[in-house]
Amino acid sequence: MNKKIVLTTALFILVMVTDTFADTDVSLLNVNRYFSYFSIKKKEDIADSDYVWEAKPEDMAKFGNLAGTVLPDTPLEFALLSYYSQPVLNIRPLEANAILPANNPKLADTKLGAAVFQEIQILRFLGDTAAVSRHEAVLKWITDRKNATRAEIEAFYRDNVRGLISAVVDEEFNKISFLLENYSTNSKFSYNAVLTRNPQNGEYKLSYERPDIPNSKKELSALSLETLLSTLQNSGDFVPTAINAVKAQAALIPAVALSDAALDEAKTILTNFYITPSATTYNAVKEVHTLFIDKRVATGKVIYWLALLDYVGVLEGLNAGLAKKVTDDKNNSVTALSADQQKRLVQLR
Repeated sequence: MNKKIVLTTALFILVMVTDTFADTDVSLLNVNRYFSYFSIKKKEDIADSDYVWEAKPEDMAKFGNLAGTVLPDTPLEFALLSYYSQPVLNIRPLEANAILPANNPKLADTKLGAAVFQEIQILRFLGDTAAVSRHEAVLKWITDRKNATRAEIEAFYRDNVRGLISAVVDEEFNKISFLLENYSTNSKFSYNAVLTRNPQNGEYKLSYERPDIPNSKKELSALSLETLLSTLQNSGDFVPTAINAVKAQAALIPAVALSDAALDEAKTILTNFYITPSATTYNAVKEVHTLFIDKRVATGKVIYWLALLDYVGVLEGLNAGLAKKVTDDKNNSVTALSADQQKRLVQLR
């Protein structure tokens, strides 16, 4: 066969394969991100959402008790229900289908199985044997579908868990919440504000709302901080002092103030624990929390308090039980982290 024809055919196949999966998310499942694409305002509303009540009763019973309740009311339970209950699968948003594709059951089973296995890892470390048994039953149900083996699911988890943790760390450490005073001679009110930075493209977004006015939330975004500040000025919603306050808060976004080495070290410590939960790897996770507290007290710098809040946010985003254990455990010394690790974790730019 002509070599040119063979090469052309190969390239055509490659393009076809690339196009087929171009819109498919093949990373570890971030259940909170997946949940965000559904028209449910907050996690507390999951159990009473139209999506859940669209599901078959037997599906609600199968996936609703992972957390010990009757109805699906956590992002993981909701993710399982949304894929494995046909009525819900049929009405999912396109973004959700890109993450758990209906036409790729092997990938979807692998990702959902890995999400269940991730919980098993932490629940076993926390000693919640009843919850481990419930999750193991669901994982067995997934592997019994014969699309993915337990070994494939566990390998997928190990290969991709750092990517998930990195994404959660980047999201949490690139935002800051604050009370934005917008006082003038004619009015005196404040906004509850959240300033977010996109580390990939440098975009800034300000979400703000008046707590005394229901449904008053607004958002403004721009491709740079300077452009955002100009947009705020032109919006008519802000006095000059408020705009200056936004600029000051932008410098306190932990991912802006902390070095890349600090964030990378936190990601490595969390990844080590999530791959091999043990007393040793847990102590390192716990001592990051202690280190930020100690550094805040020693230096008086607010950045370390903000980093602490974001670190707790990461822990909660990954597993609320783990976050509670870390914050509840009293720890007055840092011994599991090496001197070099401690230096990197609190390093500023």
